[in-house]
Amino acid sequence: MRTIWAGFTLLALAAAAVLFLDRDDSVSPGEGDAPSTAAPVADSESEPDAPSVGPQIPQATIEPGKIVRRDDGSVLADGVWEILGSGTRDDPYEVSWELLISASDSYIPRLGERKLPERIAMLDGAWVRISGYIAFPLIATESEELLLMLNQWDGCCIGVPPTPYDAVEVRLRSAIEVGARHSFRYGSLTGILQVEPYIVEKWLVGLYVMEQASLRSEL
Repeated sequence: MRTIWAGFTLLALAAAAVLFLDRDDSVSPGEGDAPSTAAPVADSESEPDAPSVGPQIPQATIEPGKIVRRDDGSVLADGVWEILGSGTRDDPYEVSWELLISASDSYIPRLGERKLPERIAMLDGAWVRISGYIAFPLIATESEELLLMLNQWDGCCIGVPPTPYDAVEVRLRSAIEVGARHSFRYGSLTGILQVEPYIVEKWLVGLYVMEQASLRSEL
């Protein structure tokens, strides 16, 4: 999937921490409404300190956490992170950027640190919803691929280029019109999140990918 940003200049790629390099697409989920493979979470009646069994993430060691499903249906991760939803298509996890960015506390491959928190690993294969700013490939008039980011960035030279922790590479269920160049768009994306570390010479250049996504644009 990481071929989607070939239209960007090399300068823009460098400014964005080469987030858009080519990558093998063999791990992408299939077409259709694929069932969620999200890791199970402990319910409120389970032993509170027993870590749940999470998925295996390539090039990462899963650091067990305290994942508890509360009576109201929400998940409380490590006593701090509240995640609404159940991770299904009809009830996706409501994910915050702060949660995604928290992976940077212990997952820094260039420093030899490859511990990925269970609260991040549990999102792999789950349906999630997250809102942010959107950048499309610069040479396209319509696209089924985009970059969802925490900060405003036009995909070239205006705004704050993203890092691997605060951006999600997205493939939409169907193509949409790109619109004016160098303009900012904001929207909500719902789809299947994949936690896929992409490392080049010990540098992390990508971490999150979303498949089968639908966009609700607000700007």
